[in-house]
Amino acid sequence: MVSVIIPSYNSEKTIARCLRSLRAQTFSEPFEVIVADSSQDKTPEIIKKEFSDVKLIRFDQKTDPGSARNAGIKASRGDIICLIDSDCEAAPDWLEQLVSVHRHYDYEAIGGSVENANDQFNNVAWAGYMAEFREFLPQYPPSEREHIPTCNISYKRQVFDKIGFFNPHYYPQEDLEFNYRLRQSGGRIFFIPSAKIYHNHRSMLKSYLQHQKRVGRVTAKMLKILPLEGATIARNKLLATITIPILPLVKWWRTVIVFLKWRSEIINQHVMATGILALGLVPWAVGFLQGAWEKIDE
Repeated sequence: MVSVIIPSYNSEKTIARCLRSLRAQTFSEPFEVIVADSSQDKTPEIIKKEFSDVKLIRFDQKTDPGSARNAGIKASRGDIICLIDSDCEAAPDWLEQLVSVHRHYDYEAIGGSVENANDQFNNVAWAGYMAEFREFLPQYPPSEREHIPTCNISYKRQVFDKIGFFNPHYYPQEDLEFNYRLRQSGGRIFFIPSAKIYHNHRSMLKSYLQHQKRVGRVTAKMLKILPLEGATIARNKLLATITIPILPLVKWWRTVIVFLKWRSEIINQHVMATGILALGLVPWAVGFLQGAWEKIDE
């Protein structure tokens, strides 16, 4: 049995497209779809009306994605747990690709690539895509990875039995901490670019900038506990304060170089998006400095 878990909050604009993409899967085996939803909009009504075969878990209050995924996983029956977000659409062979690798190779986690699902003319969305998914482009070769985001990853159920669930204190990077624990326990993560999803990004500038600040803050807090690149800076308040004017420039340059190498057409067609990317790194830096000075949530 295979289970697909979708965390959802106010997803009325995207949930139908997400669920239709799962209905259209070429995967030949039975699979269940579970939506863990805390929406205050019409999301639950859409699911009940158009997707009666979907199992809906409802929360009375807004719930973070990690906690929603945890509830969905606990209610699922699959030996393979596939995760996708409510603002994403799966390619028709998405499940087929993920499950095939699980069945033929001994990896605890298998994840795939991310494409931008937004309108070609929305430069805010393209900036969000470049900021968040430069490491998960479809053009990359298959390889072992340290991390793949929960908008497109699958796990063997035994992983959750062994190391537990997602820690909600680390939103929006609870998946980074979870995958670190997985690797520390001896688990391996494999990236297959052919397992593709299409992600709808924030399209309004204010929302994009707010999200970048939140990402920067949590990134610094995560680096205090995980020995990843940048940990030395995040763990030293003085060093973080001194280097913070430089970090956005380094991050912007690295991102642009990646896209010039692997997806140059995006840079060529969305020059303005690179400027919005740079603008977003200002609140990201502010958030990073805040996170460097804050205590770690346990």
